[in-house]
Amino acid sequence: MRLLNRIYIKFYFFILLLYVFFNKGVAYSYMAEILLVFGIFILFINRKQFEIGLDIKQIIVGIFILTSFLYIILGVFQYPILNVLRDSLAFQYAWFVFIIYFLKSEYDFIWQKIIQIYKWVPLVIFLNFFLFYFVFLYLPPINIFGNQNIIIYKNGDKSVHLLISTILMFLYSDKYSRKWLIANTILIVINILILLAFTRSGSIAYILALFSFFFFSKEKILNDSIRKLLKYVPIIILIGMSLFLAADIQADAQGRTISLTQIADNFTSIVSSDIDGSLTNNKVWRIVWWAKLVNESFTLQHFFVGKGLGMSLAGNDILNPDENLRSPHNFNLTILARFGYLVFIAWIIWLVSIFKPLFTRKLAGKTLAITSILLAFIINGSFDVFFEGPMGAFPFWTFVGLLFIENTYGSPTEIPS
Repeated sequence: MRLLNRIYIKFYFFILLLYVFFNKGVAYSYMAEILLVFGIFILFINRKQFEIGLDIKQIIVGIFILTSFLYIILGVFQYPILNVLRDSLAFQYAWFVFIIYFLKSEYDFIWQKIIQIYKWVPLVIFLNFFLFYFVFLYLPPINIFGNQNIIIYKNGDKSVHLLISTILMFLYSDKYSRKWLIANTILIVINILILLAFTRSGSIAYILALFSFFFFSKEKILNDSIRKLLKYVPIIILIGMSLFLAADIQADAQGRTISLTQIADNFTSIVSSDIDGSLTNNKVWRIVWWAKLVNESFTLQHFFVGKGLGMSLAGNDILNPDENLRSPHNFNLTILARFGYLVFIAWIIWLVSIFKPLFTRKLAGKTLAITSILLAFIINGSFDVFFEGPMGAFPFWTFVGLLFIENTYGSPTEIPS
């Protein structure tokens, strides 16, 4: 049985690597969903050995999964079954929490794989940017899975994975050579400057999560390796800024350019409506949709049970109705609209239980790192369709499972060696 578990883990992190490196390009490969089914099968055949910590956070996740299952049963009598199943995955992906928790005996091997994957993320994200804008735009689309170009990568998702790579580099700097540390830091600076121009939600997620990692730590984060790296920071920033300004990209699909002015406009548009163009239009469009969902959820019909699974939440009176645009770019409101206020309140309670130790400075080491990483996921998922698909949900629930292992068997004050 242990051999089966080890084989499954290897496939697990190979598929995670594909989602981290290719993102939307492999979204319609259904590899995460196949992995989920096999993982549930492993849990079933090992059900006598499976144990769960009687922790409020784990219990609530179980409630989410059970609730989603009940909504599937109700939804198949009203809507196409594929739409119902697709919407149910918003919570069914949470099975990965218990799959990882069950595989806790392989914890060291799991972390080894995670560190290996995220060592390469800064380079992968930079290559994706370079290849997309300077090579693949001039080639016919390469659609391997579904109707998505294999090189398509959502900018908000890039920011979250770049944040994970940054935190793990600080936490495990001893596993990097000095040259690799310098090269990765340069790539991180270049990538974050590009992402500051291309994504508001991703930029906020990166900045706030990294700030939380340092500010709310109860222990010193900077070790000797990182302190030695600090003397190179001025040169690294200079190189990063030079390459950023040298990139001649006039506009992306939303009309955003690589420039310091674009970065300033992005952050100004968060609190102001005086910025012209798609930035303000995009914000207004979301606010209108979110207000509509909140108002509908206060009705007696939807307050307790929501709208259920299977229908598009866009409705017929949104400015740009689209059957494929099924979720309101905010996972919190997806929960509210589909499941009602009772499940939504349970979700808020779960979030508070996850992040309260962070904000009260009770965390260090892996627990601090994972909680800060989850904060980046939640921030980005509050402004994008992120947890409704495998690109965000698969890694998110994986890190939740790792946090549960740390909470049960680890020490929140232990700095990893």
